[in-house]
Amino acid sequence: MLSAAAVDLQRSDVREFVPQHPSFPKLAAPLRTAADHVERRCGPHPLRGLRPWLDGTAAPEGVDLPGSALADGSRIGELLADSARLWGGSPHASAALAWKTYCYWVLVPAVLGYVSARRVPLLEADNFVFTISEDEPMFSGRQIRPRFTALSDDPMAGTPGVETVAGEDALLERMRASLFDEHLDPVLEAIRREVRIGRRTLLGSLASGIAYATANCSSAGREPAEVVAKNLLETFGVAELVDVATDEHGRLVYQRHTCCLAFTIDGCGTCSTCCVQTEHR
Repeated sequence: MLSAAAVDLQRSDVREFVPQHPSFPKLAAPLRTAADHVERRCGPHPLRGLRPWLDGTAAPEGVDLPGSALADGSRIGELLADSARLWGGSPHASAALAWKTYCYWVLVPAVLGYVSARRVPLLEADNFVFTISEDEPMFSGRQIRPRFTALSDDPMAGTPGVETVAGEDALLERMRASLFDEHLDPVLEAIRREVRIGRRTLLGSLASGIAYATANCSSAGREPAEVVAKNLLETFGVAELVDVATDEHGRLVYQRHTCCLAFTIDGCGTCSTCCVQTEHR
């Protein structure tokens, strides 16, 4: 039997489904305000793939990959094939980059919501679509049905689409359950069934995705970025895979303990946060 999300994804108007939902503009309002702030500080790139969803516009035309079809493995081959086409390299290197990219676009809306308003979009696999486009943004993600979790003092608490939790710890645990247990972890294992690549390598990109999203979004909140990053890394169980600190300008900096394997692909080099030694760059 098809899930509700799978049925939604067969509709011809699926790209308009979220924007037309009457509660979505109010639910997403603090995230849009925060995104505007982040873009003024950091430029458009970190949140470019989030704006179509936040702004209630259709995603660029491209290949829509439902999270549910990636988690069950039925379309994981398409994600890996597109990654191989875009980056080349060995199967395990292009798979690692596919995961790194996908992971970030699942994480960043939740991190933005958590940092800015403690209103976190719930992004289980059956409530998320990833789009790969020839246009900009090349990668984008969107929620299918507006569902959020929030604290009891949230102005939208008790309204349709909002799941209220008792406190900060419960909010973080619900965030992890939605994003990781019910989404990213099944996708990770689906990738590993197709390609020989270590779980720790992939979890390292989960850790770096959390750190990168926090570094980009933290200015929209009140807590120090390092505190937020450490809380999220602990919640997702990957704190040992990345070191985070604050530099002399008060910005979050981080260093991975694993590599996304980009340096093995001609022309890619290594990331500035990579654990690979400088002489290999």
